[in-house]
Amino acid sequence: MARELMQQRAKVKKIQRMRVSTLALLISVCLALVSCNTTKVGFDYETAVARFVLETSDSGSVVTLPVSGVRIRVSSRAVLTEFDITNVSLAEQELGQCLQFTLTHQASRILYQENATNQGARMVMIVNGEPLGVQRIERPISDGILHMFVEIPDSDLPELARNLKGTSIEIQSKIHG
Repeated sequence: MARELMQQRAKVKKIQRMRVSTLALLISVCLALVSCNTTKVGFDYETAVARFVLETSDSGSVVTLPVSGVRIRVSSRAVLTEFDITNVSLAEQELGQCLQFTLTHQASRILYQENATNQGARMVMIVNGEPLGVQRIERPISDGILHMFVEIPDSDLPELARNLKGTSIEIQSKIHG
């Protein structure tokens, strides 16, 4: 009987040690994940995935901008994606504050070609599946800097820019490792 009791106690202690070890491992993994995020980006952000699509007269889906209610038929193929963005900042333009996107070299060439062949059309920015901004294509953009006016309050622009920039930095760090 005493021997069985000792074996039971040994099993209980073994289970307790396993639980403590598992908990310690879980905490370590969580801390590692949190520290990885802050060391790569350097600031807190929420994932914001930006895609840029062109207006089309062909088949495509219709998107509606949130404030103006403007409906635009857009291509299902994105011209630019989150992989093409290297930086996002705020810029002051003649019409007010907007987002300024800096693109990779390859994306800059794509933007130039698309703008040259689609003058007069509109480019729509979709963030996390929601259309937020539009820009009419008036001329080819050769410097890889895209300005986008968005339909959100100006007070929310810095947070959107930070979220887009954080997502961009994270993606670019994974690509260039």
